[in-house]
Amino acid sequence: MSWIKQLFDSIRGDINNAGQSLADARAIPALEQKVRDAKEELNQAKSALTEVMAQEKLTGKRVIDLEKSLEEYEGYAAQADAKGDENLLNELLDKIAEVDEDLAAQRELHNGYVENVKQLKQTIVNSERSMKGFEREVKNIKATEAAQKAASMSAERFSGANSSMRTAADRMERIKERQAERSARMEAAQELADSTTGADLKQKMKAAGILKDGASRDEIRARIRARNATKA
Repeated sequence: MSWIKQLFDSIRGDINNAGQSLADARAIPALEQKVRDAKEELNQAKSALTEVMAQEKLTGKRVIDLEKSLEEYEGYAAQADAKGDENLLNELLDKIAEVDEDLAAQRELHNGYVENVKQLKQTIVNSERSMKGFEREVKNIKATEAAQKAASMSAERFSGANSSMRTAADRMERIKERQAERSARMEAAQELADSTTGADLKQKMKAAGILKDGASRDEIRARIRARNATKA
């Protein structure tokens, strides 16, 4: 089962590489594919284990059958020996030697299957445990990648928002400056017009008390009463 170990070693190396270079957009999909391949290999190993276990059972049954057959022929040989039938006894002894040889071969084969089943089961258990660990690592790497991308996008957007705010602020300042310039020009134009029409002079005279504004209510009321009193 060295091929499973090599596969998991390859996955572990890919995980380390992905962790060192999350910027590679193909690293994580390739890593996930490696995990899927490893799962497929594990499924094949389980299928192989099933076949080996079947052979273990078959050889175990042959061993039991041969042991029964050996015991049976040994019983027959004892009976032939008791009767002094040398020819039958020799045939039975040859058969016993044949069964005995076949039994030894089947026992060796069965023991090999038993050991293989034991190793395969342990390898699959260890591999499945490692696979779960790899899957957790892949999930962590994906979560880290997503978090870093989100943080990067957030930073870019924040930077862009700051840039937009600075641009807007600059535009507002320029608008205020243009408005102030326009107001100054309008005030200058008004001053020029006042000086041309004499309005400026009138304002100065009013301020000095020489020129008054229109009559007040009291003045108009007094003028009306005086006019009526004269007519009477």
